[in-house]
Amino acid sequence: MSEIARVRIAIDAAGTDGGPDVIAAAVDRMLTAHSDLSFVILAESDDSARLAERFSSERVEIVACEHALAADMNAAGAIRRGQGSTMWQALALVHEGAADAVVSGGSTGALMALSRHLLGTLSGVERPALMAAIPTLERSVWMLDLGANIQVDARRLLEFAQLGHVASRLLEGHAPRIGLLNVGTEPGKGPDVVREAARLIDEDERLNYAGFVEADQVFAGAVDLVVCDGFAGNVLLKSAEGTIKLLFAKLQSSFRGSLCGVLARPRLKRLHDSLDPARHNGAPMLGVRGTVIKSHGGTCSRGFARALELAALQARRDLVNCLEQQLLAGY
Repeated sequence: MSEIARVRIAIDAAGTDGGPDVIAAAVDRMLTAHSDLSFVILAESDDSARLAERFSSERVEIVACEHALAADMNAAGAIRRGQGSTMWQALALVHEGAADAVVSGGSTGALMALSRHLLGTLSGVERPALMAAIPTLERSVWMLDLGANIQVDARRLLEFAQLGHVASRLLEGHAPRIGLLNVGTEPGKGPDVVREAARLIDEDERLNYAGFVEADQVFAGAVDLVVCDGFAGNVLLKSAEGTIKLLFAKLQSSFRGSLCGVLARPRLKRLHDSLDPARHNGAPMLGVRGTVIKSHGGTCSRGFARALELAALQARRDLVNCLEQQLLAGY
C-alpha cells in the first residue's frame, strides 16, 4: 500500500468542550512527534485570534470562519446553515485537495450530512458509518456504527459489515471475524432487523461471520469487528467509557494514602493507560470520499492528538481510495 509523503490535516476547532486550548495542545504534541505533518485550523474569529498568538510554526495555518455549528445541530440544519462554518470550511479543503483529512469534534449528524454533501460517498455506499477501536482483554477490536445512523435496516447492517471488513483488513492486515451485536447468541434472539441482517451477512461468503455477540463478549475479544446500528453502538461505547472512569475513580479512592496504593501505582498507571478512552479516541467516517475523523467532543488534548494520529495514518495509507478499489473489486 503506497503512502502519502506529507500530510495536511484540517481541524474543525469548534465542538470540542475544552475549546482552542485542547486543540492547541494536541497540535503541539503532533508537531513535536511528526515532522511530516502540517495543520490548518478553522475557528471562529475570537478563537482564531487566540490560536494565531499561540502558533508561530509555518506548519500551522489559522483560518477565521464566520461561525460554528451548534453541538445539537441536526443534518437538515447543517445543510441549510452550514456554509461558512468551521466544519463546512474544513471539509471543503479536503474536497478542493487543499487538505488530506479532516478532524472534528462537532455534531455527528452535522458532520455526516456535510461530509456526504461536500465529499460524496463511495460507489455502492448508501450510508457512511463511524468505526472506532475499543479496548478488550488482549487487544483492540473495531466497532461500527457508533452514532452516524441511529436507525437502519438489515441491508444497511450488511453494508456496515462489508465496509468494516475491508477497512479492518487494510488497517490490521487480516480479514476480521465479524460479530453482530445482539441481546443473545441464539439464532432466534433479537429484533427482526438484526435476525435478517444475520442472514444477509452469513450469506456473503466473502465475510468471516462469527454470529451474534452480546455486549460482554465484545470486551472479551470474541470477535475482531462488531456490527450494530448507531444507537446501540453509541450507547455501548459511552457505557464502556463511563465504566472505565468509575473503575479508576473507585481504585483511586480505595488506595489513596495507603502503602498498597504506592506499591501498585506503576501497574495501575499502565492499566489506566491501556484502557483510557483518550487512547482510543477518533472514529473514521467510512464510506465518504475523503478522510473524515470524528473526535469525541469531551476528549482531552491527548485524546484529540490520538484522533489526529488516526487521520494522518489513514491519509498516509490512502485508505479511502484503497477502500473504494476493494469494494469495486468485490473485496
